[in-house]
Amino acid sequence: MARADVKPTAASAIKKPGARKKREILFYSLMMALPLAQFAVFYIGVNVNSLLLAFQRFERGGDSFVGTFVWNGWQNFASLFREIATQTTIRNVLVNSICVWGLCTFITLPLALLFSFYIFKKMPAAGFFRFSLFLPSIIPAIATVIMYMYFVERAMPALNDSWQGLLSNPDTQFVTVLFYNIFYAFGSYVLLLTSSMNTVDESTLEASELDGAKGGKQFLYIIMPKVYPTLSTFLILSIAGIFANQFSLFSFFGTDASLRVATFGYYLYTQTLKATYAEYPRLAAMGLLLTAIVVPVTLSVKTALERLGPKE
Repeated sequence: MARADVKPTAASAIKKPGARKKREILFYSLMMALPLAQFAVFYIGVNVNSLLLAFQRFERGGDSFVGTFVWNGWQNFASLFREIATQTTIRNVLVNSICVWGLCTFITLPLALLFSFYIFKKMPAAGFFRFSLFLPSIIPAIATVIMYMYFVERAMPALNDSWQGLLSNPDTQFVTVLFYNIFYAFGSYVLLLTSSMNTVDESTLEASELDGAKGGKQFLYIIMPKVYPTLSTFLILSIAGIFANQFSLFSFFGTDASLRVATFGYYLYTQTLKATYAEYPRLAAMGLLLTAIVVPVTLSVKTALERLGPKE
């Protein structure tokens, strides 16, 4: 009679790990299927389609609205260069994008660096500054935009009847939106830079103080090398998105922002919203041209920052 407590054979013991491995592979495959499909469709598919559209044109079929895309060679790029040479629209938004990037980067980053060091050194009201500066970053962007709009459009004119709303006045629109973007990004910069500074060993700071290095010397020779990777990341990402930054204009003005304040990111977004099939190739060519400009610049800046950075 067979015993009930017979132990599994060596063969069955070998099969079990194999079956478990297959289940793990199946589980992993099912979990990764959706994100990989989204990446394939919404990133690879969209970008490949945009690349092809840049070399095509839309031809309508007869009197109907049905048409097809046919190859057009480099004609879209030739038309785009003629538009840049003869019209001011693209040049204006290009200048605005560069100005916004330069002002937001070279005003926000240095100020955030100084405030982060102030908070890191636990100076008076450091906790209050950290909370108040980071607060806009955890509130939904549209909520902060609405509060800011009420302040500059209603609260400030209510203080003086002769004052006009800052967003309604064309002469102050750009500066008003610029101030919002600087302040909105400020909190995130401060939080990340402060976190980098907090990785500095306390014993290193104490030793430097014993050697007479305080304040500015600590900042230059101890803190800066520690936060340099974070700073370089901010710079690289800002350059990579120089033509994609909408400057929060859609939140302020919808699709009605003036070209005096419009950036390339906002211009491309609003043009795509209103575009017909015949206009898609032009926008695709514009996006491809901007990519061809930004990619080498971003890689060059990344290489330069790596060479200039502190060495181990």
